[in-house]
Amino acid sequence: MTAEVLLINKATLWNSLLRGRPDIDVCCGLAQRYRWPLWVCVFTLFVVVHYALFGVVHNLVDTRVCIGYSPDPLLRIIPPDTRWELVTRQLYVFMTVTFAAVVLFRAATGVHTPAVRWALALCFMSSMRMATLLLIPLCRPTIVAFGPPPLASPQMLNLHFFSIPWRIFALNDVVYSGHTALFLLLLMATRTFPRIVRLTVGVFLVLMIYGLLATRDHYSVDILLAFPCAYFADFLACRILRVAARHASSG
Repeated sequence: MTAEVLLINKATLWNSLLRGRPDIDVCCGLAQRYRWPLWVCVFTLFVVVHYALFGVVHNLVDTRVCIGYSPDPLLRIIPPDTRWELVTRQLYVFMTVTFAAVVLFRAATGVHTPAVRWALALCFMSSMRMATLLLIPLCRPTIVAFGPPPLASPQMLNLHFFSIPWRIFALNDVVYSGHTALFLLLLMATRTFPRIVRLTVGVFLVLMIYGLLATRDHYSVDILLAFPCAYFADFLACRILRVAARHASSG
C-alpha cells in the first residue's frame, strides 16, 4: 500500500511539474492573441532600445572614467573565480536565445502573451538600466577608479560594407544587473509554461546570480535593485497589454 501511495504521489508531482496554466494570463486581463500592429510596435521599440543600450550606452560607460566602488560585504565572502563566466556569458547567451526561440514558437502556435510581454518589459527594463548607467559612473571591482577607462575608443561591429558601434558585454555596466532582471522578467512572462520549465529558469537564475558576484561583474546591490526594477517593468508591460486586449475585444 505504501509503495502504491508513493507511486501515486510521484505521478501527481510529475503531472504538476509538466502541466502548464494556459488560462492564467487571460484571467489576469491579458489576451492570448494580439494583432500585428502591436507586434510591430513592440519589436520596433525592442530593436531601438537595445541598440541604444548595446551600441551607445555600453560603449559610453567603458570609454569614460569611473569614480568609485560600492561597499559590498558579500564580496569578502564569495571568492573571485572567473570560471563562472561559463555561466554568466556562454550559458547566459544560450539560455536567452533558447527561451527567445521557445516563446516565439509558442506565439506561432497562437499563444502570443509570453513573447510580447517579455519583449515589452525588456524595453522598459533596459531603458531604466540605461538611465542608471548614465547617471552613476560606478566602477566594477576589478577596474581602477579614476584610472584609464577599459576602452580607448568605442567597440565596433564590422558589417563588411560599414561598421556600427556594438558592445554586448560592458565592464562598468553596474547598477543594476540586466542579467538578473532579464530572467526575472522571463519567469513573470511564462506563467502559462509547465512548472518544470520555470523551475529550470529559476535554478539557472540562482546560479547566475552567484556567478555574477564570483566574477565581480556586479555588486550585490545590483542584484537587489534588479528585483523592483524588473517587477516595475513587467507592471508597465502588463498595463499596456491589458489596454490593448480591451481595445481588441471592444473592436
